[in-house]
Amino acid sequence: MLLARLDSAPESLFRKKASIFVTDRTLQFTLREWWREISAPKVVAGMIGAGLVLGLSGPFGTYVSMQPGPRLVYWLAIAFGSFGIGLFNARLIGEFAPLRKWGVLPAYGVAGIIGGLPVYLMIQLVNLAGGRGLPDNWSMALEIFAYCTAINLCICMLLAWFHSADAKKADVGAKAAAPALMKRLPIELRGQLSHLSMQDHYVEVVTDRGSKLVLMRLADAISEVATVPGIHIHRSHWVALAAVARTRRDGDRLFVEMKDGTVLPISRSSASAARAAGLMPSA
Repeated sequence: MLLARLDSAPESLFRKKASIFVTDRTLQFTLREWWREISAPKVVAGMIGAGLVLGLSGPFGTYVSMQPGPRLVYWLAIAFGSFGIGLFNARLIGEFAPLRKWGVLPAYGVAGIIGGLPVYLMIQLVNLAGGRGLPDNWSMALEIFAYCTAINLCICMLLAWFHSADAKKADVGAKAAAPALMKRLPIELRGQLSHLSMQDHYVEVVTDRGSKLVLMRLADAISEVATVPGIHIHRSHWVALAAVARTRRDGDRLFVEMKDGTVLPISRSSASAARAAGLMPSA
């Protein structure tokens, strides 16, 4: 038992250090989620609507200084760029940075303030592309920067409001059907179950709030999560179907990539079960 704890110590230390910084997996996951959200039909329609309203009204002197066609293109680019940057900052900084422990609103608020700079730079690039040039003086530049920061902050606060509403619904659903295994975890880790992995005599229980090694057999752990739709993909791994991002192949080997970026192997003996569960296309 002591050796098992010593063996798991370096990995636990690595996990603690990795959680302080935004990792490559976190960035990849954020980009995938960002593209999924920003390419949603309702979001695209909303950005087009905002761009058309701004293009037709022509704020900040653009109604006089630009022709209708270029003005519409200009404001559509501003609408898509501003919301895209705001969404990315909110998801990356507000969700994964250390300040996330402050809570949703403070974390997203900081993300909104930080995002003012990239939004400002994006607008200046659009201005150059549209022939409007750069600000004539520092006072004008600071005024535009203040507008950019305020707009990005509003975007992040709106996203935080939607996130809080979704989180409350998820918490209610999770509490209603919480698997027995959750009782073995600290309260702060009792989130949506991602996967279980065997490590010596321990089972690593991974949720969307973190992970913990629990002294038990994998078979017993799986029996305690019977209420969660999942599949035993390998003798050492079980995954919750809702937490699987995609399945991929590397030569003759099959893998599942979880939404948190973890990659787990699918054994040959489990391939048919994975296919039946919808993780793989039918042969």
